Amino acid sequence: MIENVRILHLNDLHSHFEHYPKVKRFFEQESDEEREIVRLDLGDNVDKSHPLTAATSGRANVDLMNDLRLDFATIGNNEGIGLSKAEISSLYDEADFKVLIGNLKDENGQPSWATPYHIYRTAGGTTVAFLAYTFPYYLTYQPNGWQVEDPIESLKRDLSREEVASADVIVLMSHLGLPYDERIAREFDQVDLIIGSHTHHLLEEGAYLEGTYLAAAGRYGEHVGQIDLSLCDGQLTDVRIFAQAISQLGSQAGDEKWVEDRLEQGRQLLAKDSICHLPSSLGVEESADLMMTAMKHYADASLSIVNSGLVVKGFAQDLTMADLQESLPHQMRLISLEVSHDELLAICQEIFAKEPLLKQQKIRGMGFRGKQFGNVLTSGFTYKNGKIVYNKKVINKSDCYRLVLVDQYYFAPYFERIKDKEVKLLFPELLREVVANDLGQ
Repeated sequence: MIENVRILHLNDLHSHFEHYPKVKRFFEQESDEEREIVRLDLGDNVDKSHPLTAATSGRANVDLMNDLRLDFATIGNNEGIGLSKAEISSLYDEADFKVLIGNLKDENGQPSWATPYHIYRTAGGTTVAFLAYTFPYYLTYQPNGWQVEDPIESLKRDLSREEVASADVIVLMSHLGLPYDERIAREFDQVDLIIGSHTHHLLEEGAYLEGTYLAAAGRYGEHVGQIDLSLCDGQLTDVRIFAQAISQLGSQAGDEKWVEDRLEQGRQLLAKDSICHLPSSLGVEESADLMMTAMKHYADASLSIVNSGLVVKGFAQDLTMADLQESLPHQMRLISLEVSHDELLAICQEIFAKEPLLKQQKIRGMGFRGKQFGNVLTSGFTYKNGKIVYNKKVINKSDCYRLVLVDQYYFAPYFERIKDKEVKLLFPELLREVVANDLGQ
């Protein structure tokens, strides 16, 4: 029996709803009656940088995923880490699709809102095993209440399951990134197709490696993936992969209004949450000072270092969560570390030495949702002419101090001195939630 199955997939949307109207039309237009359709989301759909996502903790995203008539979705780090455990545990309550994730557990085992894999049976009786794994950020999943497992070991385990091993076709929904995908293609010939994400890579016409097909559709809804599978008596005979650029699809009247309505809906929801009344509206550095004070309170620290680019817009006088969302849109948490005088001096030497290079850099990823890095600012001490002054006194070299930073400083490749230190990741609040709670008091 000859069968034609079409897989439509969305990669790393990150709440870029500005592309959603075109994405939806593509999903609808390519769902022809001659083919069986399976619709997928590859994770990192949710990103709290968008006001509506922040206001609903991602539930608005799930409504739109339902609107796309998805069959299966997996999670990325923006769902697994960017949301608190309580938020993700209720995220999919109203989902009309199955959530698949095979390498995430807690103290009770498999999360109740997801299954490790699914055996899909086509209308013609072909069995397709859908597996899914997310990138193993061990350091950040653990303090958020999760145990993320090695995806390679998880894959080995799942491939040994009888119903997976006996499936006619095995498809991996990967939120692992291209290097992992290529490794899996080389080492596991059982896997027929890997649909990749996480590293935002784009394979416009797919790739073929060691007998495994690879597909990926970039990021932000800028592309949408289409994979046509030809099957004969349960055997895969042909695979055609295509990533459609959304920019090449026509706009329609009402698209811009739909996008603006989503922004306004989010802003209105967030505006209901009043934080505080300040003596006046603040500039960037004044706002950064309040931000660092809040960071120190949260971490029980005496020192802080930030970059001014974290404050996208100075704090409004009558500050609401809508205002703070604009000022601090980042998907970012805090870290703390204990430092001696010499360790703090070495960290400052590295950070300030790189300030001229980073200042105008347009930072991407690692939770940063601003425009550029900006200037380096400190609180609790000053660094000048290669020396540290703490509370207007020369620091006592025998003392140890707690320093609080945004987690980007640890995960980004810029600052090796910080990477060398043992740090504590602080959960569950995001940076703007830390600031809101502190100012609200």
